Amino acid sequence: MEEQKRYPKGHFVALGMAIGMPMGIPIWIATSNPGMIGIGLPIGVAIGMAMEKQYNKNPRPLTAQEKRNRKIATAAAIVTLVLGVVAFLLLAF
Repeated sequence: MEEQKRYPKGHFVALGMAIGMPMGIPIWIATSNPGMIGIGLPIGVAIGMAMEKQYNKNPRPLTAQEKRNRKIATAAAIVTLVLGVVAFLLLAF
């Protein structure tokens, strides 16, 4: 029997988030409410967690390079969030 491919922990959650983020755009367009654009992310996280539980029962540990890449991605996301909040505050007030 073929051995199941092992993925690093969190692989499918990240994949679900990447799929879920663009899902908010059609919801925004359908409802004409820009606040609904963020609804896709929790949907994607839920899908990713379900996929993680089903397909990645025995995750492999992260390599040093993967840990480094995740730290960089997390830092970039935080900087982007802060810049977005600052831009919103400058434009709104």
